[in-house]
Amino acid sequence: MGARVISEEPHLPVIEAGELLTRIENGDPLIYDHVAIVGDIDISRVVASKIQIRNCEFLGNVNFAHALLREELDLRGCIFRQEVCFKGASFSGGAGFESCSFKRYATFRDVNFAGQARFQGANFSAIANFGNAVFKCLALFGSARFSELCTNFGEASFLADANFQGANFKGYAGFQSTAISGNADFRGANFNEELNMEFASFQGNAIFLGSSMAKEANFFRARILDANFTDAILGGDVQFSQAKLGRGLFSGSQFPKKASFQGTQFTQTANFSGSNFHKNLFLANAKIHVMRLFDVEFAGQIDLHNSEFARLEVRWPALCHHLAYDGAAYLSLTRNFRNLEWFEDADDCYYHYRRMSQSGKTLILREGTKIKINWSKLLDGLAWISCGYGVRPRHTVFLSGFMIILFALLFWAGDGIVVEPLNGCSPSIAPQEALNFPDNVYFSAMVFTAKTQVKWFPVGVFRYLATVESVLGWLLLALFLVTLGRTMIR
Repeated sequence: MGARVISEEPHLPVIEAGELLTRIENGDPLIYDHVAIVGDIDISRVVASKIQIRNCEFLGNVNFAHALLREELDLRGCIFRQEVCFKGASFSGGAGFESCSFKRYATFRDVNFAGQARFQGANFSAIANFGNAVFKCLALFGSARFSELCTNFGEASFLADANFQGANFKGYAGFQSTAISGNADFRGANFNEELNMEFASFQGNAIFLGSSMAKEANFFRARILDANFTDAILGGDVQFSQAKLGRGLFSGSQFPKKASFQGTQFTQTANFSGSNFHKNLFLANAKIHVMRLFDVEFAGQIDLHNSEFARLEVRWPALCHHLAYDGAAYLSLTRNFRNLEWFEDADDCYYHYRRMSQSGKTLILREGTKIKINWSKLLDGLAWISCGYGVRPRHTVFLSGFMIILFALLFWAGDGIVVEPLNGCSPSIAPQEALNFPDNVYFSAMVFTAKTQVKWFPVGVFRYLATVESVLGWLLLALFLVTLGRTMIR
């Protein structure tokens, strides 16, 4: 073979690139192992030779741009010290680049992989460009390492499964408008910089189980039939706005920063149980079929403005201090809890909605130079005090007790009650043994419940107070029965 030794790799025999080109011209097979190939390789035509070059070093540029390789290409374990270009090439058979090391720019843009594309354990030290490539069979990138510069799979098409399990992307990873017809396995993958999958399409399972995304993860307008982000760590801002998800598994996922699902469509069940949202969660304008949020920890606000959901499985105590105010969202949640037969949660949600609504109103309204009283706020306040907006019967009990004590104080302070003497004489306001405060409470309770004692009489202006108390008693009793019936008889 005319082998010789070069100073860079003294342990490897040396092959001139021209020898390889001659063998390709003659259609002879190329079978080499543990050699150093000196010189540039430039082929842009049909290659019929079988190429099996393993564990070798290419010291010059390698250019197969627009070449058609009819046989399987096997370059596993090779080191490419200069640029590698397969732009527009077509692989009729498989392409084996397992454990290869690309020291400079490597481009596979517009490549057509008709057979398996095997890049397991490959190491890209510079930019790796697979933009607009077509993978017709299984694409294997498991445990591959991509540099901190840039990795581009934009507009690539995977017609079968794509395996990136355990891959490490040190720099920007671009998968925008990528289409994956089979399953996409990113299990345990690490993304140290931004992950961009906007407009991507996943027609099979998209598996990000246990993956780590240190910076922004962008799935804007992505289409994912079945997404699995179980136990994933999404360290930067998460963008799923206007995406369309089928089944979504996010159980145990960590969201340290903002998570945006604005306008997202969840057509099947989305399970976020056990996840942690350390910042705000945006679900505004989202359309949700079923979403589970059991044992979720929220630290920021939850925005449900204009969202639509058929079933939202989350207990009210987990939401009550984090839900951004929106009247329609509160009422939808109330109906949701009733449909789930979580009636206490429904009552608490409605009560909180009315309190938030009342706090947003002012007592005084100004219309130009005119000042008006806001009767709506006053009526809301009355509804809160009297019955807790119809869901707190204990408010009616407390108010009734307060009324009895208040009128008892008035009767006691003004000596407004007289008692008919035991000798049968007519009652008189003349000095007599004064009734103590408990006696006045007893009399007030009898008036409040319309059971006035026969021989006890209010006198003077206190007759009118007794009448007012009796009317209030009837009203509060009726209100108590209505509120109690609403909360206990469903």
